[in-house]
Amino acid sequence: MSKVIVIGGGAAGMMVAIAAGRGGHDVTLLEKNEKLGKKIYITGKGRCNFTNACDVSEFFDSVVRNPKFLYSAIYGFTNRDMIDFVESQGIPTKVEHGNRAFPASDHASDITKALEREIDRLGVDVRLRTAVSEIV
Repeated sequence: MSKVIVIGGGAAGMMVAIAAGRGGHDVTLLEKNEKLGKKIYITGKGRCNFTNACDVSEFFDSVVRNPKFLYSAIYGFTNRDMIDFVESQGIPTKVEHGNRAFPASDHASDITKALEREIDRLGVDVRLRTAVSEIV
């Protein structure tokens, strides 16, 4: 087991902390704000458009430059994987116009709370109000 420090407790940082925790690592998550996922609350006008439900090939068709650059990242954790993750956390989802995926409740807080629950379950050490100014 290695020690992992994740800088930033937004959506991406929370998912990285979860992935590292599931991989058996000792994870510390540093966030400068007073709570995790602060910007998640404003996505999708407060409803949290957390991913899309389009076919992966359709996604690549909309990438303007060098879609091959994204292949390993997108196929490593697809939009369907994200929907499955949210639903595995007990959150029903829905797909609306434009293949946009939302929690069925239309509450962004459901997504943030689910990410926080999984972080807690994995024993991630969360340090709020901890700004990182330098990496040595």
